Amino acid sequence: MSKKKANQVKDFQHKLSKTMVENTRANTIIVGDLDVKQMAQPKVKDGIKQKKTKQKKGLNRSTQGLGNLGRFVQFLTYKAEIIGKRIIRIDEKNTTKRCCYCGKKHDMPSWKRVMLCDCGNNIDRDRNSAINIMIRYLSQNALWTGYQQFVDNLRQYRLPDGIEVHTEAK
Repeated sequence: MSKKKANQVKDFQHKLSKTMVENTRANTIIVGDLDVKQMAQPKVKDGIKQKKTKQKKGLNRSTQGLGNLGRFVQFLTYKAEIIGKRIIRIDEKNTTKRCCYCGKKHDMPSWKRVMLCDCGNNIDRDRNSAINIMIRYLSQNALWTGYQQFVDNLRQYRLPDGIEVHTEAK
């Protein structure tokens, strides 16, 4: 990446993180904790590294830019701390693969953008992941009333009647 383009990205991240922190009414901002190094490592099966070089090469290229994501979270964190807010990182493992409504885990290749679940859930994978991250956070940290209020709102605006929201065991 050219130096000029890198500076433009950094400037945009500073401005976006400032806007997000200043315009968020909540005192806690929840972000996914993405393990980029783990994503770029080859899969190991029976102690042998698997050779899918074309697929892994493409994934490595796509994850190289995610270093910028880590920097963005750093900007978000220090700006939030300045005004007394906090940033919580939640493990993203399987949040795109697990249906946020019924909890069923699906095999989802990274090129597939929409999750179609047997329960009737048809949702963008990033939105599904964001809901799962919020559910994961609330199930571990919120008082029952706060968690229940979130689930009730989710049901009211997103869920068909009769579908339960799945939560993972602690």
